[in-house]
Amino acid sequence: MAYVGNKGTHTLFDNSGQLDNPNEAAIILPAQNSVTGQQLHYDPTVKSGIAANGGTSNQTFLRRYYGGKLPACADSAYLSAAATVKPNPLAGLPAGSCGWTNDIQFYASDADTHYNSLQVTLAKTFTHGYSVNANYAWQRGTAWQSGFYTWDPAAAKGRDTNIRQQQIIIYGLAELPFGRNKLLLSHANAVVNQIVGGWQISPVLNYSSGLPFTLSYSSCNASIPGSAICMVNGQPSRFKSHITGFPGNSLSYYDKQTLGSVFTAPGLDQMGNIGRNSVFGPHFFNTDIAVQKNFPIKENIFFQFRMDAFNAFNHINFGLPGGNIEQNGSITNGPGVDGSANPRQLQFSARVQF
Repeated sequence: MAYVGNKGTHTLFDNSGQLDNPNEAAIILPAQNSVTGQQLHYDPTVKSGIAANGGTSNQTFLRRYYGGKLPACADSAYLSAAATVKPNPLAGLPAGSCGWTNDIQFYASDADTHYNSLQVTLAKTFTHGYSVNANYAWQRGTAWQSGFYTWDPAAAKGRDTNIRQQQIIIYGLAELPFGRNKLLLSHANAVVNQIVGGWQISPVLNYSSGLPFTLSYSSCNASIPGSAICMVNGQPSRFKSHITGFPGNSLSYYDKQTLGSVFTAPGLDQMGNIGRNSVFGPHFFNTDIAVQKNFPIKENIFFQFRMDAFNAFNHINFGLPGGNIEQNGSITNGPGVDGSANPRQLQFSARVQF
């Protein structure tokens, strides 16, 4: 039994993301980055321009390097180059403004990661060629997504998208008790022993809890700009799964809900408090089985036949559902992707070892 943990600094973002966007739109833009010198905020009810209270639906005005300033934007070469563009992108902006309306791809690698786990291993070897090894992990990984990270790292924090909270893996080896000096057919002649003796079975079983995902809602743009993280208000513990349908016919992971009962929509300029990646999707189950037989030829030479059955029980593992709580969590990305098992596959091989 062991505790295993690690801390990463200046790592990639969740899902191996390397890029963040320093020019993403803010929910509330500080006055020093504003084209008007006043604090601005997102308000979809403002049809054009900027309202007297700083509200705007134009997300360009909420970018920090549109009305904001950088030393490079005050450089005479930059100003001269901008003046040659028709229409001038700096026309009407305060002096020194960058006027950047586009996203910026910044190869930052400036996120953190945290991993903590309790790991338990049980191993036992029995007589007559049997052995088993069981490994259990209760684990939690924390990572930051790249979207909206430059404005609110706390909101971008959440469970690592690729780490399951609980996982058990069991594997072993069993030599079938047939043939010479075995429990059954121990006095078999050479021909029978070649057929029934030396068979080995090696299973590997993986049973894991679901991957995390985020609960969102349909009308996010009524509260926040597109760059912000869309989440509902509510407690993750109140989320209940209910699988209905089947693959190819309205397969869903939970029942759609009307906001206002269990979960609610945040107010204007609020991202929601349920937390990123705070609920879990369908569990994962897979069993691989290898069967092999050794045929002795000479003292140091033998022929080996092997069959591998991947996903031996042909169990379909569902992908993650959609996160929109108002659209019943349809599962459209599984099986076969996002770490879920493929249908059963058989592989046959033979070799001579000497």
